[in-house]
Amino acid sequence: MSKQIIRPAFAALLGMGAVASVAFTVAPQAANAAERTMRIAVPFGPKSSVPDPRARQNGWLSNRAGVSETLIGLGYDMTMQPRLAETFENLSPLEWKLTLRKDVKFHDGSAMTAQDVKASFEKIDTEGHSGYNPRLSRLLDIDGIIVVGDYGLVFKTKSPNSAFLWSLTEPSAAVLKDGTDELPLIGTGPFVFELAEPEKTYQTRKFTDYWGGEPNLDRIVMDALSDPSVAALALQAGDVDLVTNYPEPDFAALKEKNEGQLFSRPTTRLFFFQVRTADGPLANATLRSAVSLGLDRETIVAASLNGVGGDVANGIFPASMASWANTKLRLDYNPEKARALLDEAGIIDTNDDGIRELDGEEITLKIRSYEGRAALRPTLEISQALLRQIGIGSEISMAEYDANNEALKAGEIDMHLQAWGTAPQGDPGYFPGTLVETGVSYNFSGYSNTELDELLRKGRENFDDEVRKSYYDRVQEIINTELPLIPVFHKTQVSVGNGKVQGYRIHPAETYLVTPDLTLAE
Repeated sequence: MSKQIIRPAFAALLGMGAVASVAFTVAPQAANAAERTMRIAVPFGPKSSVPDPRARQNGWLSNRAGVSETLIGLGYDMTMQPRLAETFENLSPLEWKLTLRKDVKFHDGSAMTAQDVKASFEKIDTEGHSGYNPRLSRLLDIDGIIVVGDYGLVFKTKSPNSAFLWSLTEPSAAVLKDGTDELPLIGTGPFVFELAEPEKTYQTRKFTDYWGGEPNLDRIVMDALSDPSVAALALQAGDVDLVTNYPEPDFAALKEKNEGQLFSRPTTRLFFFQVRTADGPLANATLRSAVSLGLDRETIVAASLNGVGGDVANGIFPASMASWANTKLRLDYNPEKARALLDEAGIIDTNDDGIRELDGEEITLKIRSYEGRAALRPTLEISQALLRQIGIGSEISMAEYDANNEALKAGEIDMHLQAWGTAPQGDPGYFPGTLVETGVSYNFSGYSNTELDELLRKGRENFDDEVRKSYYDRVQEIINTELPLIPVFHKTQVSVGNGKVQGYRIHPAETYLVTPDLTLAE
């Protein structure tokens, strides 16, 4: 077996646990003089030609591409790790001290200083700037940043925020300098941004002065192939070297035949329905309960993921998130109970056409999802069939993600099937605080619960993890009871390489992809 060398800086950040199951071994070869480029098929592409990592969801692509970096990293064991900051500590409920590495250079060759970091974070609150991000600003809740010498910073928050350091691991909390015509995005990562074509491609070249060591590869090309089957064909044709989100049926077939270079790891990504609770048929709590009881999650996982791609969800967090998951919760499949609940509530089929009526009208839920993740479409189709068995009709369709959100917000659709990482920062407050807290940016359900809001507030303000656990246990219980979100399954990411990929690892929060150690054997 060939030995893989991991640079000390990345070993500290990422840990050393193996996640790849490879059907054959590729011996390392001496680097040749030709340019070494890796092409990677990813499900989603950039949203603009210069996607500032601090804005919207751009940071995830940039962070995974190795262009931008955060002050604190999230290890493969989901613990906080030093990254651009060497040390970090809580001075008081409102103050956090960070000491920067002294050997970090920006892609323009200049040294990173505390003043640069402060200037970068100030852009998050600068309306009109490409880095403006009100969602991240809300999570960080920064009142001020004090520069202490060249490499020290003290962040002050407006209110106690126990998740502050965790929030600094989010890819949107990237440290950048203002771009130029030559270098439109100036980060600190192992690769330098070259160009982006919206929804098509994101291309980079290596940064030889990277603080973690010179990268093995010269260039990275990330091709956005939203249809996983098309991505699989591109791999077979030799057009890409790695497909990060491989179709589960094809992966299962390769695994059965013991063929291919296979990578697999459970993640914190949840497939779930976001439900319109403010109005429409699903404002009825009994109907929401019946929908959840009518979903045979085991069948959905078996059919959509072919036994290789995930596990049934009993709540918003997977059991592997041992520190935060409420493992006492269950989301049962019980169609008999669903029918009984509906009958007792008077939601019955009066004309014997197989569809129940609510307030005198037949129930036809409008449910949407989007392309980019292979399991979404079959999950939507199977769910439609399962709901029909308990007398709930539905119309299903695929559309663009943001358009679906707008339609849900406007009450034009009733449910949006989607896939989110529930702990991209390692902290349990992010997911419910972004989707179900009253008035937050992604609460398209129109859901509001004063007890849940108060628990989330207490969770942010308390610094004792044992006490916080009790708050978030109750949050998960409320979500399972009132169902503004209906969890379906937790995703295992499956990837396939061309047999030459080395140094690739799947992060449980899907936060990292390209590192200096990523390479292709000859």
